Amino acid sequence: MAVISALEARSHELVDEALALLDHRLNPPYKQVDREVLRRRLHQTMSTVTTALTERTPLPVIDYAREVAQRCFNAGFRLEEVQTHFNALEETVWKFMVKEIDATRLPESLAMVASVIGTIKDELGRSYVNLASQHKAPSINTHQLFSGTQSVPERPMSSPSDR
Repeated sequence: MAVISALEARSHELVDEALALLDHRLNPPYKQVDREVLRRRLHQTMSTVTTALTERTPLPVIDYAREVAQRCFNAGFRLEEVQTHFNALEETVWKFMVKEIDATRLPESLAMVASVIGTIKDELGRSYVNLASQHKAPSINTHQLFSGTQSVPERPMSSPSDR
């Protein structure tokens, strides 16, 4: 299909544009990720998208999203930071398609690409939330929290003779 060929032919340019968007949108600690690592990840995402489009199945992007969720969750990245990566690539691809894809094929092409990228983002969110639900945050010791740092009588409002 023409849209797949166009995406594959321009993938390097699309990745560069998405990387430029990320330069302005990322927050620490994700901003600390090496630029070449981000470039490789964007290329992998782009390749996975075109594979799913070529094979006409969402399975490659579902597996990829689960892998990304696992890796990023374990590295301590927040979900919204990881989604920024996919949003930047999606925005770049959409702009490219609107400019370059024949108007008669544009609705179908946009629907296909939106479906695949939407599947990645949906599975990423599901997988990330699933991972987060399996890890218990340390609980707060409320007894220690309310006991303060100084010695306070057990009944502070009573007079010394009542104690």
